[in-house]
Amino acid sequence: MKTVTVAVLANDPVTGEGAVWWLSACKEITASYWRWGQPADVLLVLAAEVTADTLARVERVQHETPDGVLPMVLVAADFPEQHILRAIDLGLVSYLNRQEAGFDDIRRAVHEAAAGPRDESAGVQQSLIAHIRAIRDTALAPAGLNLAGLSDREVEVLRFLADGLSTKQISAKLSYSERTVKSVVHGVVTRLNLRNRTHAVVHALRTGVI
Repeated sequence: MKTVTVAVLANDPVTGEGAVWWLSACKEITASYWRWGQPADVLLVLAAEVTADTLARVERVQHETPDGVLPMVLVAADFPEQHILRAIDLGLVSYLNRQEAGFDDIRRAVHEAAAGPRDESAGVQQSLIAHIRAIRDTALAPAGLNLAGLSDREVEVLRFLADGLSTKQISAKLSYSERTVKSVVHGVVTRLNLRNRTHAVVHALRTGVI
């Protein structure tokens, strides 16, 4: 079996050290804490709860990974629904419940993530993740949209609206005309069949893009 290199990212050092020690004891796995420029086959993320801060750390790691986005195995006790789409955008291929999974489950998930997409052998949960990723890659990404159905510019505008900025303030920050900002918001509301700009901001928040 090919040796798999695992980069570990944990919310606390005790959990991280335990995972590195156990995985390193497996002869077919090399594990260490994630470091900038470190080559790896899989990113293993360990957290009690998946939060916006957790995913922000993952995003920094993925942006600094020299070989592109690493397939991510996530082990957490609490994975709120509003963070699922963003986690998939950040490379999630497998999720294990921390209260139910043991190290043998993690080891298998790491090997499966390194091996690439599976077909009939995949579990329902992993198949769903793969299906959502396929929708993103074949239907949304070519149109410049993320899994929330929003473009980067739309996310930028909605983020400022969520911060309480007015249309005039947003136009100044982004060097857009006020008419452009209003057009961006109107486009989101119309395309996604939302009620108003407040509903658009709520949609962006619930899908975890802001």
